Amino acid sequence: MPTQPLVSVVVPVLGDTEELTELLTSLVRLGEGAPDPSSPGTRYEVIVINGDPEDTSVLACHARFPTVRWAEGQRGRANQMNVGAGLSQAEWLLFLHADARLSRGWLSEMERIDGQPNVWGAFAFTLDSKARMARVLEHGVALRVRLFGLPYGDQGIFVRRSVFEALRGYATLPIMEDIDLVRRLRHSGPAVWSPLPVSVSARRWERDGWLRRSTLNMLFLGLFLSGVSPRWLARQYYGQDLPPPSGSGERDVRLRPIAPGGHRRISVIMPALDEEAAIGHVLAEIPDFVTSVIVVDNGSTDQTADTARAAGAEVVTENRKGYGRACLAGLRSNPDADLVVFLDADRSDFPSEMSAIVAPILDGSADFVLGYRGGVGRPLSARLGTALCVFLINLLWHTAYRDLGPFRAIRRADLDRLMMADETWGWTIEMQVKAAEAGLRTVEVPVRQRPRIGTAKISGTVPRAIRVGIRMLATIWALWRTRRRRMSETGAPGNA
Repeated sequence: MPTQPLVSVVVPVLGDTEELTELLTSLVRLGEGAPDPSSPGTRYEVIVINGDPEDTSVLACHARFPTVRWAEGQRGRANQMNVGAGLSQAEWLLFLHADARLSRGWLSEMERIDGQPNVWGAFAFTLDSKARMARVLEHGVALRVRLFGLPYGDQGIFVRRSVFEALRGYATLPIMEDIDLVRRLRHSGPAVWSPLPVSVSARRWERDGWLRRSTLNMLFLGLFLSGVSPRWLARQYYGQDLPPPSGSGERDVRLRPIAPGGHRRISVIMPALDEEAAIGHVLAEIPDFVTSVIVVDNGSTDQTADTARAAGAEVVTENRKGYGRACLAGLRSNPDADLVVFLDADRSDFPSEMSAIVAPILDGSADFVLGYRGGVGRPLSARLGTALCVFLINLLWHTAYRDLGPFRAIRRADLDRLMMADETWGWTIEMQVKAAEAGLRTVEVPVRQRPRIGTAKISGTVPRAIRVGIRMLATIWALWRTRRRRMSETGAPGNA
């Protein structure tokens, strides 16, 4: 009887036929014969996902390596690797670039790791070059991994498939998808840094210059961690504009847009303050599966309320200014919803992506879903402020959030359990902190952004941005200071 393989080696390829051929040849040579998943006792399989179906050169590899599982995926390393992971039934997923080579004994190493409580890890990084700078770079990478636990994708990241699926795979980012995954994996369980090396082609460093390539890599990493848009980074890195990672048509572990059924009452709550120019456009884009739309007029001086009513929305008035007050007013007006979606009224989000936001809740894989904006289209001050707040939340509550995006969905019953109280700009922070304390299964789904219509409420002026920032930091401090009391009242396990 065929046995389930221990490891699925997932290889995304895009015009790398020569490197892929060498990799597949080495995998056959380093393994115990050809990796044939139909053979009894096989411990690994190889899955190759081609991002360019018009590249006929890859077809020659099909005949030469018939035991490899071949598939196609929409162009983009993250999407291709998610497609490969979706085809796997192995205990472990090993993501390998086409220009990387595993060392002899890699399979025995994975068998050893499988017997330990580790849930993810990476191999040691080496370059196939005799240049002295190659050794310097290798030591630098080893130091980065040891100090920060931050391997790159070209090191051969491996992860238990169950953990990968629980995290909903790679975010469909055009760049830094490996860093994004690693940041989430660090909160999923213990990691192991195998001393066994993965040899990576040095062609990029030799082509661009050792110092220049290494400096650029560090610069782009710093910008990404600071909240700069991955799409903008990809344009600078690759020198071209890339197709946006839309949710439609992709075979993706993270984004599974669905057509929600009518058996769930889905309510959209939209706080609005002087959004006359935008509110009609937003309401027109809300999907048909939504049961009710509540626009909370938070003291507008224009025709926001009348425009919303004319577009068919229910309008609730809350004249006391405050984002949290508006959200609470919307909740009080509709206590019967099964699922609540919060959406800004300035048209910076794409309401059509709501299916991807609610899908993990409707299919039972999540309780709380956040739209991850990736820093797109937001002022630098806003991105840095968000990054600081997210960093503090993750540090204090041991979470793995990436954003505080207002486009979010949650079960109404779970939201009621959180006993939300913040009345201003700390609302999103309070929800995420209390969701973590309550043990809600949380998923962040990448969403697109576009220029908002009208004036920004937070970053419109420097004094207001400072006031909002202070308020958000004060919220974090207050929640941290009172965490023990909340835990004792609810009986939930604390993180203190």
